[in-house]
Amino acid sequence: MYGMAEKQQGVSFKLHKALVIGKEYTTKDIAFIRGIDFNALRQTGVFKGEGSDAFIILVTLHKKAEATQYMDILNEESACLFWEGQTERRIAENALRDGLDCHVFIREFSGNPYTYYGRAVVIRSHINSPGVPSQFFFDLPEYAAFRERMHASDISYNEEPISFLGTTEKQRIQTIRTKQQDFRDGAIKLWHGKCAVTGVDDTSWLIASHIKPWRESSSQERVDPKNSLLLSPNYDKLFDRGVISFNPDNGKIILPETLTYPLWKNLYRLGIDDEKHLEFVPDGTDKYLDYHRKRIYGYKPSPDFDVNNLVAEMLSVC
Repeated sequence: MYGMAEKQQGVSFKLHKALVIGKEYTTKDIAFIRGIDFNALRQTGVFKGEGSDAFIILVTLHKKAEATQYMDILNEESACLFWEGQTERRIAENALRDGLDCHVFIREFSGNPYTYYGRAVVIRSHINSPGVPSQFFFDLPEYAAFRERMHASDISYNEEPISFLGTTEKQRIQTIRTKQQDFRDGAIKLWHGKCAVTGVDDTSWLIASHIKPWRESSSQERVDPKNSLLLSPNYDKLFDRGVISFNPDNGKIILPETLTYPLWKNLYRLGIDDEKHLEFVPDGTDKYLDYHRKRIYGYKPSPDFDVNNLVAEMLSVC
């Protein structure tokens, strides 16, 4: 989702020039820099603006009791953010779909100033229907580079703010983009440019997904094409959420164990039934499918399940 600011025009470039990684800003500061009325910003956690090439996320980690309790968790060490979007307005979802730059501001408590964490790259997401907040895992590469430089120079955050988008940040961003493209290219080659189930061969429609999720994979597994499925969007979404899986031995689809009538009806509408299967199972892909079947498919938390602990654990491997 990077590149808007480098065009040296528009809102993202303006933010690029004005903001400093690690520096604190009040809501009024942000509104002034963004060039909007303070009241337009203070009542929302996400702001884009008409025709903008960037959007802003304002995150409060510890919310007031009366506030909507969206779950937002920051892992400082890995520079990774778990963030829940809005329940009704889909500003972030639409902006990310359109490839706009996402500028992130985070604070601990309401009333405190925000710290600017730079731009964010989506590494995993669940886009839910209106009424249910979508979930995003963001990598914060510019902030990660900032931390590295701070530790290297052994200075505190407030002593010497570091200017935006230095060489290290650019290298890290380029590495992420290159690995993402290499993974997709590898998936297209492995699956012969076709959806692994339907045979659809317009690759612009197809999604290259990790079988073993990115957040749970090693560095090698994250770029391994054998850890990929090239799927049509319907299959990709259901597989990603663990609604369906595929047998690692023969590629046969695995449907939900409890197939209620409404669920069956929706699967039928999508043309998904127990006759579907992967066209083939490449050597080396079976181990990833086995992981998905055991760890992702049909997962239902136990009564004592603590979602905060789970998210913290997932973030720790970002």
